[in-house]
Amino acid sequence: MFGWLKKKDRNQSAAFDLYTAMVTQARQPVFYSKLGVADTLEGRFDLILVHAFILFRRLKTENGDKDLAQKVFDVMFADLDQNMREMGIGDVGILKRIRKMSESYHGRIVAYEEGVQSGAAELAAALSRNLYADTEVRDEQLMALVGYVHDALSMLEKQPVSEIQNGDVRFPAVPVPAVTAN
Repeated sequence: MFGWLKKKDRNQSAAFDLYTAMVTQARQPVFYSKLGVADTLEGRFDLILVHAFILFRRLKTENGDKDLAQKVFDVMFADLDQNMREMGIGDVGILKRIRKMSESYHGRIVAYEEGVQSGAAELAAALSRNLYADTEVRDEQLMALVGYVHDALSMLEKQPVSEIQNGDVRFPAVPVPAVTAN
């Protein structure tokens, strides 16, 4: 009789698990220590958005789960809201920041999608403009991240959607770029 409620709870639980997996992956220290992502609130937020792009691109395919993508999106912004409240930001400030973050999210998703479709140079440019906006990044760091995004997209494309619907998503190992002499 309450099967719809169990499905709703399972979907919400999967959305939370997927969001947690994105954040956990985005917090891998190698992104900051070796790939040059700024270890700041903005850098961490932008890296979460890169992982959101990767996951949502998979969920929005023909054999994906768009409803689950929306639930993960909702969990992500609810968590951002909660984090700002814990930092002491008031309701009006949160509203403005969430609106700005949402606009940032949408702009980045479009830029990354265009970059993936157009080639490595375009994806590198999109990552440079967004993820590395206020950071000096070496070419080998940027290209390692481009490779990581492509590897992650490929990995998720091969992962059965049923596993993702159960809250299990796997990301590839974070690459360590080769150091070149200047």
